Amino acid sequence: MAITSLLNLGGNTVYTPPKDIKPTDSNIPVRNTGTVAPADQQPGQNTGIYYLPGLMNISTTGNEVISRFVEQVEHQTIARTSDFARWDSQREMLLNVDSMFATEEALGSQDNISRFFDNWKTLSQKPQDATARQNVLNSSDAMVQMLRGQREMLESTSKAISEGVQESLVELNEKLQALVDVNARLASPESVGARSDLIRERNAIVHAISEKLDIETSINTREQMQVSTRSGFTLVDGTSAYTLHLSEPSLTPRLTPASTFDGSVTFEGTSSREVVLEVTQGGAVGTGEVRFRASLDGKRSWLSDAEGNDIQFTVAANGSAPSVQGLNIKFNSNSGMLAAGDTINIVPKQHVTGFTPQGWVNVTPQSFFDGSDNELRITGGQISGLMQLRDNKLGKYLEKLDSLVSTIITEVNKLHAQGASTIPQSEITATNGVINADAPLSSNASGLATRQTVSAGKMTLFAINTETGKPAPTTAYGIIDFSGVAPYVREFDPAVHSLNNVRDAISSSLGQFGSATIEENVLQITAAENYTLSFGEDSSHLFAALGMNTYFAGTTAKDMKVHERVRDDESAINAGIVNNAGAVAAESSETAKFIAALKDKTFSFNTPGEATKTVSAREYYSSLSAQAKDDATTALYKTQFNEALLLDLSRQNATIHGSNLDADISEMTRFQHSYKAAAKLITSAEDMMQVIAGMPN
Repeated sequence: MAITSLLNLGGNTVYTPPKDIKPTDSNIPVRNTGTVAPADQQPGQNTGIYYLPGLMNISTTGNEVISRFVEQVEHQTIARTSDFARWDSQREMLLNVDSMFATEEALGSQDNISRFFDNWKTLSQKPQDATARQNVLNSSDAMVQMLRGQREMLESTSKAISEGVQESLVELNEKLQALVDVNARLASPESVGARSDLIRERNAIVHAISEKLDIETSINTREQMQVSTRSGFTLVDGTSAYTLHLSEPSLTPRLTPASTFDGSVTFEGTSSREVVLEVTQGGAVGTGEVRFRASLDGKRSWLSDAEGNDIQFTVAANGSAPSVQGLNIKFNSNSGMLAAGDTINIVPKQHVTGFTPQGWVNVTPQSFFDGSDNELRITGGQISGLMQLRDNKLGKYLEKLDSLVSTIITEVNKLHAQGASTIPQSEITATNGVINADAPLSSNASGLATRQTVSAGKMTLFAINTETGKPAPTTAYGIIDFSGVAPYVREFDPAVHSLNNVRDAISSSLGQFGSATIEENVLQITAAENYTLSFGEDSSHLFAALGMNTYFAGTTAKDMKVHERVRDDESAINAGIVNNAGAVAAESSETAKFIAALKDKTFSFNTPGEATKTVSAREYYSSLSAQAKDDATTALYKTQFNEALLLDLSRQNATIHGSNLDADISEMTRFQHSYKAAAKLITSAEDMMQVIAGMPN
């Protein structure tokens, strides 16, 4: 080898700086932590390769690049951990709900609904058959038990979720305080030697916090870590922690400067959705002038009618307002006026709040109708996943299940209430009462839970002589005449007639053959001695709404049941109708035929944020089952997807830091030996040059 080549080889080797073995907070990875402490090199310092022979350090550019890359991987890991925890918290529960709604099994709810209507069809063919009547009752019990059981499971799951959120919040608050403590120790001069251990402890705490919430982190010049949610709500500002809490349902009015309202607004009921009321026409409470509109998605949209116009709700003179999302709202004020633009925010459920210097802030996760998240709230982590599951998924299932059950109850009762059986009735008591017997029945002030099913129309009720089997003279046509009560029209009108008006009209129409009374806001009709009562045509559907002569009692899946009169005696099932002579023929089966036909009849089902579905009851249940399956599948996919990304990030982390300390030391030692060998080459070349120079010419 030429002497020049030998010198070049040694020189190039020397000028390439070898790695130096340093403590654990530099280039040797920390075992079992998933991260390393930042390198000593800080941004802004001089970078590049030092061309000084024998320098024992790596390029500062390399240190900075590695440090920045580690930081980026750590940031992505925190974000992905939050997303994984959100979906993983929903996965198992949604699979259980999917199993509950599954219709593939032979005894699924969809089959129970079909069997219920099929048995009515059989009864219509054999109206006198006791077995056919008993089969109707048996299938009714099976359907009711299944639907009520499903609702109870959804409610119990929602309750368990709220308890789980409370536990998660307690753990979160402990971690936030622990992070504040670590920050304080890092800032202490006495902790200089324990810096690496404290940073590892801090990283572990941050990872635990990211499992609970979606967070962003930053470090100030004093190495104090600051943590906030992605939406910007501060959790840790370095020296202080802002804890989160599970708060009870609340109502918050936000009045405009033009408002002089000095009263209060209250509500009753619960809902999985937040409700915002906005006054569109101001005025004094008590004048009937105040109107408002309502939003269920944070004022992105407003509840509208079939034509797409905003529904205007009017506050009655007594301060009561129409029900919104199942909530009964009341304005209480003796003075002051509401102004257009005043809003009332109602959170009718337990919700997550955080404290700020300006007061408590609602940070509960919220999904809009288009499926997107409210970015001003919590959007990731276990807490978000559980709250989204409770409100956006289970809450929607409950809404749809109640809508289905309410439709079945209403439609069956409308027909059954106009039917008749061979079992006489002398005293009939409603199962649904009112709050205010003086208020028009279709108004919210009446408090009738089924008021939306009532319309203007004709009502008929017969008083039947038990000896002759014929109607009493004054009830020969059975028409209940409202001409004697304001506004002095013959037919019933729910917009103007109250329960007291109904009582008076029935008593007047029955005359000496019967009477109506109201006991504790519940209507009761009693026949005179030697007379019984039979119901005929009711185009207003008021008797069905009041729960008189009906097959079902209750209004939702929570309280649905077969009416006690029918349960006690299957012969009381109204399979037929009153004929033109006012009697009920034993072979009559018109009512049973009408109810059986409901199996394939379509109805309109409305769910906030979704298009109206016009399908049969069985098809609607099937769509509910399909939605539960889709949600379970999505949660499983999202969990697996984020888990795969976390695994990839973990591999990147291992690639950066290495996983074998002995191998790293061996590699560094090899570089050191190469350096010494190169130095020896140069020394040998120098000796050779000296020998050559000393040779005689």
